[in-house]
Amino acid sequence: MSFGHDEQIRVLILNEGEDKSEELFRLKKGWTLQIALSSHLSWREVRIFTNACLYEKDLFQRNNYQELKWIYPSSGKYDDSDRYVSILCCKSGSFHYYFTIDGTTIKENQNGQGYFQVESHLIFPDESGEVLEQECITCQSVLSKSLGPLSEWLSRIEVTYHSGYNMIHFTPIQSLNNISNSSYSINDHHKLNSKFEGTYQQMKILIDKIAKQWRILSITDLVYNHVADDCDLLRNHPEAAYNLINSPHLKPAVLIDSILMQFTCDASKGKLLSKGIKDEIKEHHLPLIRHYLLNEIFPQYCLWEYYICDTNKLVELFYKKLSLLNNCPDKPLYYNENLIEINHGKYLRMKSFVDLDLAEKIYFFKREYLSTNEQWINAACDALRSRIDFLNNLIREKLNGYLNRAIDNSIASCRYHFFSLDGPNYNKLCLPSTPFVGNYFYYPNGEFKHPDDINNLIEHDINYQLYVMAHNGWVMNDDPLRCFADEGQYVYLCRDLIQWSDLIKLRFGSRREDCPSLYSYMKEYTRLIATTFHGCRLDNCHSTPLWFAQQMMDYAREINPNFYINAELFTGNMSIDIHFINQIGIDSLV
Repeated sequence: MSFGHDEQIRVLILNEGEDKSEELFRLKKGWTLQIALSSHLSWREVRIFTNACLYEKDLFQRNNYQELKWIYPSSGKYDDSDRYVSILCCKSGSFHYYFTIDGTTIKENQNGQGYFQVESHLIFPDESGEVLEQECITCQSVLSKSLGPLSEWLSRIEVTYHSGYNMIHFTPIQSLNNISNSSYSINDHHKLNSKFEGTYQQMKILIDKIAKQWRILSITDLVYNHVADDCDLLRNHPEAAYNLINSPHLKPAVLIDSILMQFTCDASKGKLLSKGIKDEIKEHHLPLIRHYLLNEIFPQYCLWEYYICDTNKLVELFYKKLSLLNNCPDKPLYYNENLIEINHGKYLRMKSFVDLDLAEKIYFFKREYLSTNEQWINAACDALRSRIDFLNNLIREKLNGYLNRAIDNSIASCRYHFFSLDGPNYNKLCLPSTPFVGNYFYYPNGEFKHPDDINNLIEHDINYQLYVMAHNGWVMNDDPLRCFADEGQYVYLCRDLIQWSDLIKLRFGSRREDCPSLYSYMKEYTRLIATTFHGCRLDNCHSTPLWFAQQMMDYAREINPNFYINAELFTGNMSIDIHFINQIGIDSLV
């Protein structure tokens, strides 16, 4: 490929020990990147490796690195300090490089690294060969579900053409939730909205026509993070959601959710008048509601039992274990009892446990002030009991804090919906239209059961547990690099989520094998979009697992090498934004 006098060269200087992975280095297709050495590195045996495609015909493979060859411009026999490597930017995407100074090829031995991004090369398909530069994009969003049949689209978006836009963002074009009809509540990612009265092939013909006649390129949303609560995928593959089988840590949060739903039900039926709580609540009722739920209702369900150990049972098992040993060691193998932690397992009441093998190595040894094996065993058991009691009390204290936070968040939500000037100003407590708080979980058949029934079902009915699924939502100031629904997070328990009660949060795990049905489903969804549109808007990119978004965008660009990627990315942090951009190959943010 030759660019003649239009060739553009950009130079990247490497410095010893420098990590540029959180920096942005943008290039355009057809440019040449030269990587040169700083004076501190020029005398070193530097080797540079990249996963970038060196030829346009190459298939990008993220984990496939190749060494770059040095170019020596100097004619001096003993001077190679001005050597450099050259990469022709022949393919769009984000590419990684690293270098070593010890003569090895091993990535783990790298002395420095970074990314360079080649922008998507958007060419108008009108045979002019003109490129739509990214800084010249003017994009209008269109509410797809309001456009009607495909046959009427051109007449309805002609105003976009006359207004001078060169890109249209179509909100999701798929079949939507049968009840909410929300544009981002998709119940079948492979089917077009029935209102369009068309197929993907007909959609592609239309998109191509808009591009050729009007010089307007088109993108649409890729919504990976969630599905509608009436999505067939969930009926056939409940493991794709956060349910109580694959995520038993959510059991206490489900029980709290059912308590809050029951509160609305009881208040609406006048059952709480004796507590001074009516269905037409006023703001001065909120302290009464807080006291009623926190001090009268929550304690009835012994939520701490999901987290604490049965001390007597574990100490009894420990005693039996030690009694079977032939010898007591002179000294403990480990001296740090902080290694003893509580494991909650499947979150069954009073079934949390500690590692008794580890406890043996810490607590069972010959104490100098004792003389018999029985005494040593009893001393070890007493030490373990003390540790478990301490951990149980610590858990109770933390749980009390979480429950107080859950009530405070619920009260704040109620205050907004019922009393805030900028809120919807509900009048009466009523399920399901105007509840005290929105539900955090989808329940089988959409039925809100009494907490007593829920308490039994989440312990004993496996089928019910499969189909209790966590709703998706938004968490203020959250870390986008973690999943707020995973074990170890307490967003659902503390009611920190601003929930979307027609959406189910999807559980991708950390690799394809964690949920192959979901992976395959979304890969086909990606194929349909990448073969029809010029690009996408990654919805909820900040809540979509980074590894998954990365693999899907790699796949999209395998289908369409110049696939344009716009992302909804709310991190509040520039370095995290750049991290996402470099990892995924994002062209622009919204």
